[in-house]
Amino acid sequence: MLDNLLDEVWFELTFLLAISLLSSFLFVRLGQPRVIGYIIVGVIIGPSVLGIIQSSDTGTSGLPESITMLAELGAIVLLFMIGLECDLKEIYTRRSIAIALGGVLVPWVSGFLLAHAFGYGSDAIFIGATLVATSVAVTATVIFELGMIGTPVAYAIVGAAVVDDVLGMIVLGISKGLAAETVDFTTIGLQVVGAVLFVALGAWIGSRFLVRAVFNVQVSGYRRKMPMSGFILALSIAFLFSFIAEVIQISAIVGAFVAGAVFSGSALRDGFRKGTQYLEALFVPLFFVSLGTVVDLGEIWETIGFGIVLTLVAFATKIVGCAIPARMTGMSGWDSTAVGMGMVPRLEIALAIAYYGLSTEIIDTTLYSVVVFMALATAILSPPLLKMALRRGGHTLVLT
Repeated sequence: MLDNLLDEVWFELTFLLAISLLSSFLFVRLGQPRVIGYIIVGVIIGPSVLGIIQSSDTGTSGLPESITMLAELGAIVLLFMIGLECDLKEIYTRRSIAIALGGVLVPWVSGFLLAHAFGYGSDAIFIGATLVATSVAVTATVIFELGMIGTPVAYAIVGAAVVDDVLGMIVLGISKGLAAETVDFTTIGLQVVGAVLFVALGAWIGSRFLVRAVFNVQVSGYRRKMPMSGFILALSIAFLFSFIAEVIQISAIVGAFVAGAVFSGSALRDGFRKGTQYLEALFVPLFFVSLGTVVDLGEIWETIGFGIVLTLVAFATKIVGCAIPARMTGMSGWDSTAVGMGMVPRLEIALAIAYYGLSTEIIDTTLYSVVVFMALATAILSPPLLKMALRRGGHTLVLT
């Protein structure tokens, strides 16, 4: 009977939101970030345990397209909300760029060498690429829940994670070419230039013109008894930035983050924050639950040895590759370690890279399962370690 009901989109949406809410109560009571509960719930209702939600033939979530779109909306809203708490001048610093570079090169090279040592040949460079991009969504959610947004450690982690995503897309382009033995450096160069121009121009145009335009619309709308006019326009701009980011082949969530950061200095920020909190509560759980439903532990078990080793390398290379640049730029030992821990989670970007490799037959379903295991393990295990490092660094943590 439940299977028949879950064919109906509205009942499936009811079911997903209800179990997400229950997991939130449980994990907050256990003193753990809610995002871990969402992912674990996704795994439980997915093909690995209860099989309520099955994976599709392509290895993606079997959720209806309409709910998948709502889940993607959750990621956009989340990063817009995080951006509202951040100052771009504090985010894109030499420290963030140095941390991001270390967090890209060390995992990429190490992942390639490990996969090559396990005999994966031409697939090795692509496996290395899946270790590169930090999950901004997981990291930002944990930092936000711990009440750390606005601190130097948070700026370093979020800034490096966003830069990481941009670099991750570039690494993907290089890896695709190397796997196919045809690297188009012109395309890669244009992608780098496009990403830099997008962030720079988006921030400049936004702070110079869009903030004022939104404020004027808000004032005009308030006079006409439309108090949410400014918020609607700001959210429309976030979607536009996300669209542009996708067009230039960087993650849509990077565009949403830039849009949020643009409005971080607006007089309307508090109102925007309140508006996004309701959207975040509704759509963000769908995003993380949907990522969990992709996991099929049965397939992962067949390559569990390589999966465990790859996960250990994923942890070690991010911690080393990011903590050392953080320490060299003046951060304390435990804060540098916290930065490294905060950069460990790989999830949506790693899965997107792996899915691209699967759909284009660069890697097979076995390697795809290994990457899924690594992404899930880093997303679940790193938040408690990040909390520990922050406490050792003397920070007071409050789960919101």
